[in-house]
Amino acid sequence: DISSAFSGEKGDEYIEDRGWYEWPLNHIPIFMGIAFFAMIIIFWVGGFPVLPAIVFAVVLLSTTFLLGAIAVRVMGETGIEPVSGTSFIVLLILLLVFLNLPMGLTKEESVLMALVGTTVFGSAISLSGTVVGDYKNSLYIGNRPYHISKGNILGVVPGAILGAGVAIFLSKLLADGSIDLLAPQANAFAAFTIILAEGQGDWYALGLGFLLGAFAEWATGMGTSFGLGMYLPTPVTFPMLIGGAARDWWETRRLLPKVEEIRLSEGSAASEKSRALMLLFTFMVAAGALTGEAFFGVESAILAVSDELDTEQEYHPDSWTEDTYLDEILGVEDDDFSAVLDYALANPDCEILPDSVVCTETMSIKSWWPQARFAGFLLVNLALAGIIFVLFRAAGIIGLQEESEDESEVMDAELAD
Repeated sequence: DISSAFSGEKGDEYIEDRGWYEWPLNHIPIFMGIAFFAMIIIFWVGGFPVLPAIVFAVVLLSTTFLLGAIAVRVMGETGIEPVSGTSFIVLLILLLVFLNLPMGLTKEESVLMALVGTTVFGSAISLSGTVVGDYKNSLYIGNRPYHISKGNILGVVPGAILGAGVAIFLSKLLADGSIDLLAPQANAFAAFTIILAEGQGDWYALGLGFLLGAFAEWATGMGTSFGLGMYLPTPVTFPMLIGGAARDWWETRRLLPKVEEIRLSEGSAASEKSRALMLLFTFMVAAGALTGEAFFGVESAILAVSDELDTEQEYHPDSWTEDTYLDEILGVEDDDFSAVLDYALANPDCEILPDSVVCTETMSIKSWWPQARFAGFLLVNLALAGIIFVLFRAAGIIGLQEESEDESEVMDAELAD
């Protein structure tokens, strides 16, 4: 495939009355050339020498193109895009080149270019892995690449808006210290870069990891998965272990006996069909879990930011313990207003008035806020469920559909004339 791409060989990418079934391979070198010169121009405009920019473009294009095959394979094995593992390879190459060859760069500039290159590579691998997964799943259900590409393109705008919004929320919480994300990849990249830049890298450990990965690949055929298990933190990998064990138990105790029973009574064709339908049930459960986790992650980030929204709170001597949680925060068991006065004197965002105290607080201090945020959470999810139901019903995925008399039999997309 790689040689075909660079030789410009053409296959049956376009089929009459069916549309595009393959992206033309001769387009790949064209876009690689455009990206090559674009990266050089961007760094040259940014004040970097031309030679490092050329080396940067060559390394990035070659690693992105070649390591993409590894990324697709690992995603097929584990369902995880190996952005971290492959990005470390690119980071190591860029740091070794820029720190050891006379490129006319300072140490800070070398580190900056290496980190920028790793970020670009990680983004490219992540996007390509997502697109490959979309194509694979869509082609299995008989969709055409034209519709898949159209769906991906249409998803760029809302995805960019939502991603930027969530990034802003998380950056605000991280800056305030309200949340503490594990961020293993960012921490590992930072530590790895500092060690190499200061010449303190433990190359024996790197070699040991190389040998372990090679042995795991030889023994099990899934060396990259083994490396990901060592790299990712336990809270990430342990749920995968539990899910895999549950799937294995169900397949051994429930699926295989049922399929064997159907095979003996109805034949191999019926047993394979039943097996596929039962496996589809587990896939739907897993897909629902992944979708629910994604929705809940976005919603929890939004709710966490809303907890930190500023509001003006006025404390009165006769009701300050009823309107807010300030008495619990201060550890006061009675309604002594002197505790509020002491709090206001120590807080620059408070103003003491003759009959009350006015402070700039967060929404989380209000006593009615937990009920309000829970109600909002329920309403948002009910609205999303309603929208999804309407869209799926209109598409014919769920709900009863009226059958017309002249409706023809549905055929496989590859066999339909």
